[in-house]
Amino acid sequence: MVATDLMVPSESETPARDPRKCTARSKHSRKLCERWSMAGQRVCMVHGGKSKQALSKASEMVELAELKLRGLAPVAVSQLESLCTTATSESVRLGAARDLADRSVGRATERVQIAAQVVVKRPW
Repeated sequence: MVATDLMVPSESETPARDPRKCTARSKHSRKLCERWSMAGQRVCMVHGGKSKQALSKASEMVELAELKLRGLAPVAVSQLESLCTTATSESVRLGAARDLADRSVGRATERVQIAAQVVVKRPW
């Protein structure tokens, strides 16, 4: 066994870090920040995410991502439509039809609403 094998952890042993976490490091301990990064940014509010220039750049990035998704929507719908009509597997056709219905009509209600009344009797 070589000494360098002991010093370098293998990729399977290193836990995967969530990409939405802040990428800044602490000044003293040099550990990665554990806070969540702000929307459209790579750092949290403590490490500069609240600055005006960072907020404006993040809003531009979020707008660009939304525009990109809106541009892909017609392509996705046409692909689902072609799967509904030309797929050989019945389960594929059913899944595509279900996805089209979910996106056009809306999903079924997933919450059950319960009306209840709580009465508290105080002995005093």
